[in-house]
Amino acid sequence: FGADLAAEGAGDGRFELRRLARGAVALVALGGALLATAQVGFLFPPPSAQAVVPPQRPPTPPPAADRVLFTVTADRPTTWRLGTLDVYDGTAWLTPPFDVSTLVPVDGDVPEVDGDTRGPVPAAGLTARIEIADLPGKALPGLANPLAVRGGPQVQYDPRTQSLRTAGTRPGRGTTYDVVAPAPPTGAQLAEAGPPTEEVAEFLDVPSPPEQVTALLAEAPPEGFARLQFVRRAYYANVVAAGAGNPVDVTPERVGEILDGDEASPYEITAAEVLLARWAGVPARIGYGWFGGEQVGRDRWEIRPKHGATWLEAHVTGAGWVPIVGTPPKARASTAAGQRNDDPSVRPTDELALITYVPVELSTARLAYVYVRYYALRGLPFLLVIGLLAAFYPVIVKALRRAARRRAALRLGPRARIAAAYGELRDSVTDLGIAGPAVSPLELVARVEPDAEHRELAWLVTRTLWGDLTRDIRADDVEAAETMSRSVGRRLRSAQPGLTRVAAAASRASLSNPWTTELPMLWSRRLPVRRIALATVVLLAAVTAAVALTRPEPAAPEVQALPDRVVPEAIGDVRFVREREAEAAFDEGSDRSLVPQGVVFSVRQGDVVQGSLQVASLDPTIDTRSPRTRDAVLQGLGDGRFRPARIGEERVYRLALPELTILLSFTPNGRGYYLMSARGAYEDSERLFGSVLAFARGERAEQLRPADVPVPDPRRGSAA
Repeated sequence: FGADLAAEGAGDGRFELRRLARGAVALVALGGALLATAQVGFLFPPPSAQAVVPPQRPPTPPPAADRVLFTVTADRPTTWRLGTLDVYDGTAWLTPPFDVSTLVPVDGDVPEVDGDTRGPVPAAGLTARIEIADLPGKALPGLANPLAVRGGPQVQYDPRTQSLRTAGTRPGRGTTYDVVAPAPPTGAQLAEAGPPTEEVAEFLDVPSPPEQVTALLAEAPPEGFARLQFVRRAYYANVVAAGAGNPVDVTPERVGEILDGDEASPYEITAAEVLLARWAGVPARIGYGWFGGEQVGRDRWEIRPKHGATWLEAHVTGAGWVPIVGTPPKARASTAAGQRNDDPSVRPTDELALITYVPVELSTARLAYVYVRYYALRGLPFLLVIGLLAAFYPVIVKALRRAARRRAALRLGPRARIAAAYGELRDSVTDLGIAGPAVSPLELVARVEPDAEHRELAWLVTRTLWGDLTRDIRADDVEAAETMSRSVGRRLRSAQPGLTRVAAAASRASLSNPWTTELPMLWSRRLPVRRIALATVVLLAAVTAAVALTRPEPAAPEVQALPDRVVPEAIGDVRFVREREAEAAFDEGSDRSLVPQGVVFSVRQGDVVQGSLQVASLDPTIDTRSPRTRDAVLQGLGDGRFRPARIGEERVYRLALPELTILLSFTPNGRGYYLMSARGAYEDSERLFGSVLAFARGERAEQLRPADVPVPDPRRGSAA
């Protein structure tokens, strides 16, 4: 402080005491100032939402646990609205623009304000009492066209979307309020509705329709709600639901594909339905929230995550926004490859169908010792162990750290639990390379895209650890911090590429700081990880060395050539004629290291070639008795479209093409296969193939004398 050291007594230690005393006085003054400003919220203001948020793509919600979100007491179940998607950019549906200044406080009745898109609505006819159980965020479930909100927290109303939200913090468990809305309009009221008004003209914005929609609209009534219902009935007559309802892009071309009968996810079905409504001249948007519920008593329903839904909201003059929930038929149990509509103008000729074989590609089924030398194979276990240790050592240490932090946090109290929850999130983003190990909650928000849940978590952690909630932490705050920390971390990880997530799991970046920056006394000592890791390394190395040194070296089996007689010369009036030219083509097109030998026969009935038969031996290192290897062989032979079947007791694989049937069977020793192609008109192909397989097993072949077998017209092409 510019003091005279000699006068201060620097030589006898009094200088240090005086400096310490002055520092203590300064700290007391500074602490008092900070405490005073904290009481008025100067340094720790409540989080301020972004004033204007432009339209953006709706995020894919993370998987939610099956729990009760809220309960509803009402006359009947309906749609429990949370928000809308009403902006279409030509490819995808976006959330509407959000402006905090347009939110209207609700004190009982919902006021009529400029910009309210619902327009005049009927009188009250439906009341629902909603009790919050475990609902994240500030958005509140409500009804279509709400007229009043009574009880519960201070509520704000969005006139563009007719959605409700709390004006303060998120609603706690047990928060109860009543929502009053008009009763759903009747069919007669919808039929008599007038044309749309200028206030909702923006909800007709849509690009040009595809040809399928243009043709459909040409047959529809000229105007009104009847036009929409005509389009919807035709739409749901063709659409088939399949898959999950996550938000995806839905282009006008995709709407045409769905109209043609393509399977679509529930979200795609709703998004396409809203586009159809706009093309039909009806203002429309996507409503989302929950539909129905699980009835637990008279006029009482529990709403869970599984009841989440999207639906069409159509604007009807005089009735406001009307939610319309469609129920398309469910997807078929399976769709076989043979049921696809092939282009009828591209069809193989009879000759090509009979003499062309499917190339064999079995590179994925080769075993390592065919290409790797002896010493490399012996050293492979050691390399694997070293790689696994390098990858999983940080994983083990991180798991031990999380467990130690959680135990210490449970012992120290709720403030430490919140610090531990954020510490786990900080470690996760550190390993992902998003932030460093000393990043604060608010600094982390600035590193990623804006997210309401993330901002709420950052302010909750800041206020409970250093702000105005330090001495007033509730159990709900701890649970919310832990839940939001896991949710934000999970979504941040899922947003990264797969390779980044793998690298983050093995990253050591978060291990540089063994303490929690937020609360240093939380687990402030190092775990004996080095001792644990060393013992693990020694144990794994010993086991690996023992296995590698004692395991006998596998020897490749000898190549076995095909026997001379692999098929009978004749079965009844069917003859097998060896085709040398086809064999030459087979040898040229096959990988000789995988298929050393193969023979090809034509299957002849009189002078008509009904099909062909290929018998091939595989590389001895390829054992098709293994299900995985067999799948690889099937993938190479027919693009994986073979279907398991049986001929008597024989297990075969069948591939049905428009004019050709292909049957495949592996030899009992797993070293070869029989592949028969037959004309689709040849009805006895399966019995003939079964006889060939019986002959190969040394059994007596069934003597076939098929009668009335259709014979192809030679003028249309024949391999005879």
